[in-house]
Amino acid sequence: MLDVERSRPSRGRLGWGAIAVLALAHWSAIGLWGQALNLMNGIPWTPRLIPGVLVEIVVAAAISVGGYAAIRAGFRLSRGAWPWIALGAAVGGSALNALTSPLISQVFVVLKIRATGLTLFAWDTLFSLPPFLLWSLLVMVVEYGRLMRERDARLAQATVSAREAEIRALHYQVNPHFLYNALNSISTLILDGRPKDADRMVMGLAAFFRANLSADPLADVKLSEEIEQQKLYLSLEEARYAGRLRISISVDDDVADALTPTLILQPLVENAVKHGVHAPGRETHIEIVARREGDDVVIRVSDDGPGASQAIGAGVGLLNVRKRLEARFGGRSGIQAGPVAEGGFAAVLRMPFVASD
Repeated sequence: MLDVERSRPSRGRLGWGAIAVLALAHWSAIGLWGQALNLMNGIPWTPRLIPGVLVEIVVAAAISVGGYAAIRAGFRLSRGAWPWIALGAAVGGSALNALTSPLISQVFVVLKIRATGLTLFAWDTLFSLPPFLLWSLLVMVVEYGRLMRERDARLAQATVSAREAEIRALHYQVNPHFLYNALNSISTLILDGRPKDADRMVMGLAAFFRANLSADPLADVKLSEEIEQQKLYLSLEEARYAGRLRISISVDDDVADALTPTLILQPLVENAVKHGVHAPGRETHIEIVARREGDDVVIRVSDDGPGASQAIGAGVGLLNVRKRLEARFGGRSGIQAGPVAEGGFAAVLRMPFVASD
């Protein structure tokens, strides 16, 4: 499967419990700062103030959580008005906090100023406004960060979905291409008066598609399983080119269980047969060699036939393989292909070594 984890937008969201804890921490810091200022101004501290201070902190934190809810809802309604909504939440929160001060002072011992009525309300509102403005700024930063994480998660999910769609499309491109070549081979056998070979090839073709049409294009398979599929395909072609095709396969033991994209070798083997088989009277040797080089698996598919005219990356088959490797492994993989000096054609693909579980 793709090694990109599917991200969920909800992972970046802070829960209400975390917001409440953040609000309590914010107002606890404000309370400590206020008490420090009082001591600096000669206002004595007494343990009797502790219950009242704690209640004031809890009430202010509860109002702040409500302000966070308003800011968060406001952003969803109108991003342009978001700063004004945050400002309104700060002013409204400080005013509401000022309204609760007389109620708290009736139950707990608190520091009082020499003012009453509207004067006391206005003073308390202005006194608590800076901490509420600071809280609004803090939650705007938190909310903006959450939204950016959700956006990144959606982009990551879209990227994964796009890569999966590309891999599926490339995978399903292989089967029709192979089917066309196989049916053409069967037609040739029939025209050559070889019905038994044609029948054997039809049965082999059915077995090939039973094994592959049900395969998940996004799932990797062991290299040994991929090689077995290519052996099945090559057995069909050997029936067509009786006496004209010799196959050699060498897979090192330490890469037999390495994971590879399913049918990644199919276009390369097809090209070797299509462009490599000599005219009647001469045998063509097709070789598949797989080995490990450091952290990579290197697979070479070659033939000693007349050769092909494709340059690197050209042709449907080679282009398909290259795109599938890029979609699956990115820049950690690649393919090189072209004629070889001693005659024939070779394609060498390289991919990271991923061990099966």
